[in-house]
Amino acid sequence: MDDVDSTDVIITHTERFYTSVGVAVRSKDLSSNPPELLVRTRTGFTRYTGAPSSEGYRFPSVPQGEYYLKTGSAYVVTDERHVEIGRHYLGRQDAVATSHSMTPAYLNLTNLAPWQDSVGYSGGSRLQIVSGQVDLSAEVYTNDYVAAGQTQLDAQDAQAYGLSGNFPVFEAAKGDRLYVNQLTNVFGKPLPNGEPLVASALVRSAQLPAFNFTADGVTPLVIIGAMQDVPMTDVSFEWRLGNYASVATEIHPAATARMPTFYIEPSAHGPQEGWVGYSGELFSLLLPPGTSHTIADRLPYGNPYPSSWRPVGTATYQYRILEPLPGDTTITRSVTGSLLTSDYVENLVASPITPALTPPRALSIDGIPATSQRVVGNTSPIITWKPPANGAPTAYRVSLIRYVNTSAATQTALYLPGTATEVRLPVGTLAPNAIYSVRVTALDSPHQEVTREPFTIYEKLPLHTADTISSLFTTP
Repeated sequence: MDDVDSTDVIITHTERFYTSVGVAVRSKDLSSNPPELLVRTRTGFTRYTGAPSSEGYRFPSVPQGEYYLKTGSAYVVTDERHVEIGRHYLGRQDAVATSHSMTPAYLNLTNLAPWQDSVGYSGGSRLQIVSGQVDLSAEVYTNDYVAAGQTQLDAQDAQAYGLSGNFPVFEAAKGDRLYVNQLTNVFGKPLPNGEPLVASALVRSAQLPAFNFTADGVTPLVIIGAMQDVPMTDVSFEWRLGNYASVATEIHPAATARMPTFYIEPSAHGPQEGWVGYSGELFSLLLPPGTSHTIADRLPYGNPYPSSWRPVGTATYQYRILEPLPGDTTITRSVTGSLLTSDYVENLVASPITPALTPPRALSIDGIPATSQRVVGNTSPIITWKPPANGAPTAYRVSLIRYVNTSAATQTALYLPGTATEVRLPVGTLAPNAIYSVRVTALDSPHQEVTREPFTIYEKLPLHTADTISSLFTTP
């Protein structure tokens, strides 16, 4: 074991794979894609050089205090001497991913709940597939017409679209199986405008035996089974949506309230006080944009999974601004933000659902409010904000979204402690002559330490987030 000096910074990358039989742990060698370490100075940054060691990737002689750790496209602003940059995954650690996120499928399903057409914001009857052995959840569609009331499907022309990434290789010898789930409409009390309140809930399921399958874009995934009733439960909640709609101008002065959503999802093989990955949905409720009244209701949903897959509830309210693209006013682009609360469903609905955290305030770039379009003075600006008026953040995430032609994507994310109120972007973070927006997300995750283990922050429960967003800006 190498001696570790008090001025050393050690970076480790530990991957954890969650399965029904436990957690597999694997350390990743960082020498082929090493992290970078920068210390901020009055005029810029000083770069420190590191090297592999028996403890991890070591940066020697780093001054005490805050530094920027860069890994991939992300930065972590921290003063910790040991930072874990690993991530958590669902399924076998030896699973092999294909290059396909969609596959043709053949469906032969009997004993379905009577098929329903879409109503309001609910999509009617739907099919999802989820594996408990490898990391896969997918939505399954058929191009064949399915009549209302139909209770069986025999569809040659179907497709499965991955919701959790590319399809993994299924191996029967390793016990790889699939749940096939049917979700359908469930109805609550009418909305104040007289329209029906319609949610989507899992009502029937079948678990397929272990099988072999490698998605290649041509070979169909064969899904044959008899659907069965699943244990049903009710979720009773009071969602005070007026407390969300009124926050729109705190996200941006021009922001409008968009769609509220409420999801219940299983936490497959999840750790205590958290969850990993995505394993489909048990229940979803989508409401009209700008909904501002209180919804108090009781609605049913089914759950075919083991009791260890605890249901997690997530209430989200979305917002956006629409702005002309700098340099081409004929194109309008949206910048989005949200308020979110996530917890085990019994905790989430134990009291009225309201925002526990409001957006960061006074977002500025180099001291100028970021609420109108402009050209920034350089490609290494300082982004500042004030803490939320309500709530106590434990972390911030600063996201830089770049706009190219008609597309937009997060280019860089910076993770900071909850005491932060500014961040200087390192040189090279922003491209020259480019269009961006910035989103500053306040996070309250009491079981997570973002400065020590930044990339699992969204897995810890409870979690509250609140965004503030900028107008579009251009770099010189």
